[in-house]
Formats: sequence, C-alpha cells, structure tokens
Amino acid sequence: MATLQFGLREWLTAALLVGPTDAVVSHRSALAWFGLHLSGGDDGRIHLSTRANAVCLVERVCVHRRLHPIASINVRGVQATSPERTFVDCATQFTLVQLVATADWLIGKNLTTLEKLLAYCHDRHLDGVVAARRALTFVGAESRSPMESLVRMLFRLGGLPTPLCNVDVHDDLGIHLACSDFAWPAFKVAVEYDGRWHEDRRQRVRDRDRREYLESQGWTVIVLVDRDLRVPLDILRRVHRRLVHNGYEGPAPWLTFDDAAMFAHGAF
Repeated sequence: MATLQFGLREWLTAALLVGPTDAVVSHRSALAWFGLHLSGGDDGRIHLSTRANAVCLVERVCVHRRLHPIASINVRGVQATSPERTFVDCATQFTLVQLVATADWLIGKNLTTLEKLLAYCHDRHLDGVVAARRALTFVGAESRSPMESLVRMLFRLGGLPTPLCNVDVHDDLGIHLACSDFAWPAFKVAVEYDGRWHEDRRQRVRDRDRREYLESQGWTVIVLVDRDLRVPLDILRRVHRRLVHNGYEGPAPWLTFDDAAMFAHGAF
C-alpha cells in the first residue's frame, strides 16, 4: 500500500481542520509557509491562533488564544497571520539573532517593509512586541540570506566595527574589483560566507578567482564556512587580527555567554 506523503501544505490544512473554526496559521508555522524555516528551537508543532476559548487535543498542534483581532491574509490558499503579525508572534519564540534574520528576510522578499514593521510594533501591545522593537534596531535590508544576517549580527554583538554588506569593492582609482559579502574598505579586509549554495563547481571557481584578484590588489579575504560558526568567537578573533594588522585600533572582540548561545550550531 502506498504511503501518503505530507508536505507543509497538507500539515497546515490538516491542523486547520482539527483546530477552532476561526483559527489561522501563526508564529513560526506562518513564517515557514511564507518561505522561511529556522530550525533552531523548533519543536515540530504547527502553531495556530484563535480568538475562541478552545483547545486542540492533537499533540502536534499548538493553539494560541488571542484576545484581540488577528491580522491575517490568504497565502496560496492557507489563511495565515500577516507578515507583520507573524514577525511579532515569532518574537515570543526566536532569539534576537533569529528575529533580525526574519525581519531582513521578510523585507528582502518584499513581503513587508521596515516602515510597516516599525509602525505595527509601535501601535500594538502584543506578546513579543518589546523584543520585536529591539530586533528592528538591528535590521540591515542589504542582507541577502539569513546566514548573512547571522554573520552580520555576530560582528555587531562581538564589538567589531560595522562592515559594509554586499558592497562593490573598488581600488584607489575607482575601478571595480568585486562584490563582497562584508567589507571594511578603510582596512582592505573582506569576509565571504561560503554557504552550501556554493557547492556548484563553476561558482566555486568564480569565487576563487574573485578572491585571488582582491588579494592581488592588497585586500585580505577571510572565508567562512558552516563549521566555523560552531566557535563564533574564533571568527571574531580572526577578523579582528586582520583588521588590526591593517591599521584598526579598536578593542578585542567579545561575546557574552548568552550572545554566544544564539550562534550555536543548529540555531538556524
């Protein structure tokens, strides 16, 4: 007998069928339906929000009772909380770094804007809104992926000077050299995050050539891979050493225990 394979749509539809009649998909489940799934802290449950005084006896479905109207939209046939409400709801489940990556991603996908998120958080008094407001102070719409947001937040929380993100690098004559994930032009230091999408051989060759060209022009290029994130303070020290070598006089990087935990393996 064939086994029925459930995708996210099927799980969400099934959850809505067993949940309260007014329920909508919410929290990290809504975010996943928008297209972003962050595995860190995920308990595997499907989250629904309702204004009814009801519970769901299905273990995999978590029902959140809300006292005020729930802003929701129809997303490809599934009723889910709006991007702005989803962001605030996720603030009750996500770390600061995850939440910043979420805001960057929602803005980057044109699902909302920073202005809309700021206005929504300013006007509401919902669970998670205080954490959401704080996260918005770190938003950098120039990030092109959640992992870039994570690395950018690592530099920020670790006390390094703020880099330019996804910036075109030029030489002293203004000639374009490359586009770098992170760059400190004043110190000619660049950081590249070599994620899984770089497994394509032709892309790797292009990346190698670009990095070698930057180095030939006096730049230092630091390449980060997934395993480096297991010891985030080592990344900060590597970057700091190169910045200092090239003239930076700022203090050594640091991370509190709580901040380091947000970058632990599996957080994304």
